[in-house]
Amino acid sequence: MMRFLLNLLIVFTFLFVANCSINKTSQNITNEVPVAKDPPVAKDPWENFNRGTFAFNKVFDKYLLSPLAKGYRIILPSEVRTGIRNFFSNLKEPWTFINATLQGDLKNSGVSIARFGLNTTIGLLGIFDVASSLGLEKQKEDFGQTLGVYGVESGPYLVLPLLGPSTVRDAIGKVAGIVADPVTIALNKDGKDEWLWIGTAIKGVDFREQNLEKIDNLDATSVDFYATVRSLYLERRNRMIRNQSTDQQDPFQEFDIE
Repeated sequence: MMRFLLNLLIVFTFLFVANCSINKTSQNITNEVPVAKDPPVAKDPWENFNRGTFAFNKVFDKYLLSPLAKGYRIILPSEVRTGIRNFFSNLKEPWTFINATLQGDLKNSGVSIARFGLNTTIGLLGIFDVASSLGLEKQKEDFGQTLGVYGVESGPYLVLPLLGPSTVRDAIGKVAGIVADPVTIALNKDGKDEWLWIGTAIKGVDFREQNLEKIDNLDATSVDFYATVRSLYLERRNRMIRNQSTDQQDPFQEFDIE
């Protein structure tokens, strides 16, 4: 099942890449003015499709994800939720190490591998974030960021079913994360890929629980919630590629459920 859905995601992504290439060629024929790389104005040629997916995701959130997140908050004490969050965050450190190394960011690659070693051992499989208390702060790196560092343009904005905001570049990065993440490879090799789905579901509920008030308030105060989410996401990704600090009020600051 996991392999089938992975293949489906790969096909889906590359269909969009092909469409992007066709659109870009058409634009070059009709407009000879060069376009700046990653312009501040969102590139959203698939807005109608994206808004439809966004509406679907809102319904999913309203009737399933948000109620689950509220129940998760009520049932589990904050200390337990933090331990679960730390555990899953620790599993992403090897992937951060790989991407930081590919980006030539030796400082962050060293920090990530040190964090993984400390938190896996002293921190009891990552349940306790010992590394942060020692000054080794978490720095998330993924393959979408790596592509950005090497000059690959973001491509059109893309809203993925259930996973939310993305771009073509970041969608390809998600595929790479599924295929090449050492933890994913180990679980697939042992025939335990069902744990990937369980982990993804838990991370999704945990992410929503962390951001219940932020996202709900953002929705309530936005004239166009879709456009607001798009702007926040694209700005955050640009900052991450440049290793700049992100807005503490950004609800996508801990968005990592792939």
